[in-house]
Amino acid sequence: MNRMKIFSTILLALTTATSSACTGLLPFTISAPLQAQYTPAAPLASQTPVIVKPTETVSEPLPSATLSTNTAARPTGVASQSPAILLFGIGMHVEPFGAVPSKLVGENLPGFVKKGNYHERAFFERHVRDIQTVAEIIERHSGRMTVQAQTPFTQVAIETGNSVLADLAASGNEIALHFHEDAHLGKNSERLPVRTWCAVMKEEIATVRQASGVAQIRYWSGGNLYPAVLDAAACAGLDINSDWKSPRTQTTPLELTGIHPWRPSGGTDGIDTQWFSQHDPFGKIVYLPEGLYERDDFASMRRSQSPDGDPAYFDFLAQSLRASLAAAQPGQVNVFHFTLHPAEFRGDPAHPYATLERFLSEVIDPLVASGQVRWATFSEMADAYHAWEQAHPGLEPLAAAASDQELLLGQ
Repeated sequence: MNRMKIFSTILLALTTATSSACTGLLPFTISAPLQAQYTPAAPLASQTPVIVKPTETVSEPLPSATLSTNTAARPTGVASQSPAILLFGIGMHVEPFGAVPSKLVGENLPGFVKKGNYHERAFFERHVRDIQTVAEIIERHSGRMTVQAQTPFTQVAIETGNSVLADLAASGNEIALHFHEDAHLGKNSERLPVRTWCAVMKEEIATVRQASGVAQIRYWSGGNLYPAVLDAAACAGLDINSDWKSPRTQTTPLELTGIHPWRPSGGTDGIDTQWFSQHDPFGKIVYLPEGLYERDDFASMRRSQSPDGDPAYFDFLAQSLRASLAAAQPGQVNVFHFTLHPAEFRGDPAHPYATLERFLSEVIDPLVASGQVRWATFSEMADAYHAWEQAHPGLEPLAAAASDQELLLGQ
């Protein structure tokens, strides 16, 4: 059965049954002015890339799962009677404000023109404080983030001796890469060869490592419209991806949503998702879908200009999390996560990020206390999926998920 139809059908059915399927969840409502907005990346130049079926190559095994007892579960089997657990995480994208394309691509290429520049000390320090504040709030609720950074933020941190990324890592947050291809590769990035992408991604990873002191960077987001991005990322030493969204339309095809990770068979140009939405047991990249959503603009709707934009987004987020929780299957890895940006959802300056904190208090904390939800970084989610693969060699995760969801609906 088509995954998009399955997820859309189950989301509709589960949403109407939320009150009976997920007891103990409090309604989430709060009013707060929207003080800051995140500006999305400029659309890339129109291209017509060709989707090529990936070659049949056997990937190297992922590192063994090393999960802490309070983060991710090790599933025991599809038929397991143990309760289903939804692994929940929060990612943070640090944007490339003030970036200039890598010299590996060419000299004197236009920079990333957006409001703000991390080379301006006040702007940089303001975002550092925002990141620290959000991290403190999440830590108060026993959670950790997957913080995805890139230049020039990492460069400025190194040059000024700012230890924000190292401090986050020391507190248990995952440090990862957010890769804006237009910022680092220029406007014609989709026409560049894999070796150039790989080299520039390695360059970015090196600055993330230097700024954070973290030896291994595994996760990245970005490069979504480059059909060979999975090959480039694997070449650069990365093995986990998520947050797929078209920078042109600011939407995510519903066939790329869900709660069960998989290994994409190939990349996508944003139009043809055939290979990306198919599982390849030998694929080198683990993809973490963001959850079950009933609309494809869930990533961009958080930028509503209305006064109640923040609460409305978190209301929708809570609804989507409940549907994802109701669809979670025992014996499988079930994931749900969403993304923040520095200065996003800051709200009332007297009570910064109150909407986020209330969401964690009213929605997430009760679910964690009941054992239905467990905090996890993105690498911990991927490690849980890797453990599931080892326990079920040859089992197709998406087919198993479809079968379980059909049984759940009584079809």
